[in-house]
Amino acid sequence: MNNEIGKNIKDMTEKDFYEIINSEGNNNTKDWLAKLGAEKINEIFDPSIIVERVIDTYRKMGYSEEWITNKFLSILKEKKESK
Repeated sequence: MNNEIGKNIKDMTEKDFYEIINSEGNNNTKDWLAKLGAEKINEIFDPSIIVERVIDTYRKMGYSEEWITNKFLSILKEKKESK
């Protein structure tokens, strides 16, 4: 199963994840999945966490504050127009 760990995550199937999670002594992956699950649950109750994560990601990618603001405004505009 070690060759599966290097596989691109977006191409992994549910079976791939299941095999990684259940492999013997794979506590780092189990800890990561538990943390990810907790984050997703928190986001359900407080969606602003998602927005902050996206903003931080754009900052890390080097986008300016103006670009980030315009990106969010364009998304809001698209959503408003699609209603």
